[in-house]
Amino acid sequence: MTKAQTESEIGEIDVTDIGFNYPSKPDVKVLNKVNINIANCSTVALVGHSGCGKSSIIALIERFYDPIEGKVFFNKQDIQEIDTKWYHQSKLAIV
Repeated sequence: MTKAQTESEIGEIDVTDIGFNYPSKPDVKVLNKVNINIANCSTVALVGHSGCGKSSIIALIERFYDPIEGKVFFNKQDIQEIDTKWYHQSKLAIV
């Protein structure tokens, strides 16, 4: 069991210095040094013009993709080290 799994009452997400491009377009940087903190039990809306990276940030938080730079943390643990089944089924709700 990971540290994030033992701290189930906490639900903080940190997006830290994220750089990202889609594998199908490796020369097009979608996100560059993005930082976001989402506190436990908060509601967040990402707003911006088409193509500014809103869906990309969500895809990274959901771990559908991994960033090329920076890290996404859940309860201060890199989500790449967390069991994705546990993370998706019990800790993450995106509408």
